[in-house]
Parts: sequence; C-alpha cells; structure tokens
Amino acid sequence: MLRVGIAGIGSIARVYLGLFAAGKIPGGRVTALSSRNMAHLTGARDAFCTPDTALFTDYEAMLHSGLVDVVMICTPHNRHVPMALQALKAGVHPLIEKPLAVDADEARALLAACKAHPELTAGVLYCRRASAAYQQVKQLAESGALGQLKRACWLITNLYRTPAYHASEPWRGSWKGEGGGLLLTQASHQLDLLTWLCGVPNEVTALCEFGAERAIQVENDVTLHMRWPGGATGQFIASSREFPGTNRLELSGSKGQLILENDRLFTLRRLAQDERDFARATTGYFGPIPFTEERWETPEEPNEAQQAGIVADFLAAVEGRRAPLCPVSDALGSLLATNAAYLSAWQGGTVLVPPPPGAYAAALAKRREKE
Repeated sequence: MLRVGIAGIGSIARVYLGLFAAGKIPGGRVTALSSRNMAHLTGARDAFCTPDTALFTDYEAMLHSGLVDVVMICTPHNRHVPMALQALKAGVHPLIEKPLAVDADEARALLAACKAHPELTAGVLYCRRASAAYQQVKQLAESGALGQLKRACWLITNLYRTPAYHASEPWRGSWKGEGGGLLLTQASHQLDLLTWLCGVPNEVTALCEFGAERAIQVENDVTLHMRWPGGATGQFIASSREFPGTNRLELSGSKGQLILENDRLFTLRRLAQDERDFARATTGYFGPIPFTEERWETPEEPNEAQQAGIVADFLAAVEGRRAPLCPVSDALGSLLATNAAYLSAWQGGTVLVPPPPGAYAAALAKRREKE
C-alpha cells in the first residue's frame, strides 16, 4: 500500500482526506500532512487521520522524510508546478490538483522534468475523467462510431457561483491570487474533457466577460470558437452567473451524433451511411440520411465518487507503472488552449495553439500590475 502525503490543507484537501478516512480510495493511506499553518495540520489530523500521521510545516522536509511515496499537491494554482518539481527531485510521485498551472510555459518545464524521471508517475486531478458517462463517450469516440469529427459543442452554464463564494478566500477572483477565472477553475474540468475526447484545437477565438455582475477581476462568462487540425470546429460556452443553467455536450461526426445532457442522459444517432459517402452518391438536394436513435441513462454519480476514482487510478498507475487517467501531458493540452483563449480575449482575434512562448506570461503580468 502506497504512503500518501498531502500538501496544502484547504477545502479540497479535506475532501480527499475524508475519502481516505472512509476507505473509499484503495491502494493508499495518508501518512503525512504539510502546511504552513499548524492549526490546519492538527485539525485535519484530528478529524481524518490516525494519531501517528506526521505533520510538517516544511514541504521539503516531508518529501525527504522517507514517509511518503506519493504527494497530493492541493495548494494555490501558482504553487503546483514548483512543488511538483520538488517532488520529482525527491523521488516522490506527484499528483496535482487542477489546474496543472496558470502558465503553460511553466507546465512545459514540468513535462520535461517528468520525461527526465521515467521511473516516477505524475498526474493531475481532473476527476471527471473517472466518470462512467465520460468513459462511455471516450469509448464511443475512439471506436469510430461517430466517424470523422465535424463539430463539438459544449454548453456548460450550470456552474453558478455567488458573490459570497468569490469573497470566501482572499485569492479568489484575481489575476494575482487565482491566475484566472472560469476557464482555469470551474469550467476547466469540461475543457479538459473536451481536449481528452477531441484532441487539442489548433486555434481559438474567445469572447470573455471579466467580472460580469461580480466584484472580481477574472472572467465568469466565456464563449470560445475552436478549430481542430482535422477540420472540425467547435464552441465551448460556459458561465458561472446563470441559474439554473445547462450542461449539454454534442459531438457530430460523419457517421452520426452523440448528445450527453447533465452528465448522464445519452442520445446516439447512427447514420445508415457515412455522410461523406452519401453526399458523393446522392442526386438529392437535402437528404435525408436514414438513421437509428438510441437513448440511455447512466446512474447519477456524486463528485466524491469521481474524486475517489481519479486518486485510486493514480495509485494503481504508480503500482502498475502505467500512465494515469490524466497525465501531465494531457493537462498541458487544455492549459495551452486556455492560455490561447485569454490572449484572444485580451488582444482580439484568433490565437494559434500553442501560443508563442512567453506571450501569455507577458500579457498576464500586465493584468496583475493593474490589480
């Protein structure tokens, strides 16, 4: 059984601690905690851990204590990459809370370090990949059931956050503290899934509303237009200021269409003939192409089940020396798209993915200077 250390004892760390304590994450046990706040450490140990759990106010000391095989990094966004690099150097497997980083250039340095340490496994806690529903979508897409992708659309506007939420921590809602808004936090799960299912787009055009109806600096309403190397196009529309909102993913390909609503309601339409073959052969003007329709529903899954699933998968990946559900390379892809989206919104126009090295860091620095 792997020994797990947790760095950063905030709200998300306490969720994972609760899952370990309830026995919902097989393959590991918490042996150490790290935080600069001793009160947080003792409170977490008393609530979730055994009395012999080691407490560290020095993260490096925990890494070199010989007490941990894996470290879960649950600190603010801008600490993720530096702390993961420290873990790799110490011979400890890092599992990083999303997002991987704020700046994709920084994340590239971590990816290079991962390649230099093939004996170690590094992953990112994009827990929606552990969802049974999105595992089905992935399987259908990879099986060729939809044919060549034509369009991907995701309307994800049920991410409602109140002013009280943004005021709950001093770092929330600012470029200096959080490093981004909706794309980097609430909707980053869906953007990660979109790049997991469809690949990383090669260009993005973004319209972002910054601080719409909320006293924050970052974006809370987003419309992205994307193009993929194979010619497919797509839209990603997200908001945290609408209620009740919508969650609808639609993938359209040459062989049919897949719709997933509210993470569990499926509609699959299979064409009797690939649209490309039909278009070449028909003399008609408007079709139609015969198709069959299937509908089914997957059981509703609580967030905690997916969170437990992604951690358990990572521990199994370490033991089995295989890639985890979300390796660093995958998380870098969605971060590149996010950085390009911010540049597009700030500068206007379309931005290629990946954006030029240093371009995002320079633009972000200007926003931070203005806060």
